[in-house]
Amino acid sequence: MVGNATGAYTCNPDFNVAQLGMVTRWTPVKNLTFAAEVQWFHLDQKMSGSSVFTATAPKPNALYEFKDQGTFLLQLRAQRNF
Repeated sequence: MVGNATGAYTCNPDFNVAQLGMVTRWTPVKNLTFAAEVQWFHLDQKMSGSSVFTATAPKPNALYEFKDQGTFLLQLRAQRNF
């Protein structure tokens, strides 16, 4: 991020990434498949604390927290082959 930063934080650029996923498919009749996929992503980062950044556009000036982040993904699919 470009600009000035003020706040109480520790800067340690080390990080770990974890990912876990599963997909299941069901074919009730020939050439028709239903699928469901679930994934989990996790960022284990070593920085801690928070800071107010005077950033350049399009990021707003705000209080940003340094903490671990995780997200889930669910995809559903129906496929018919001709």
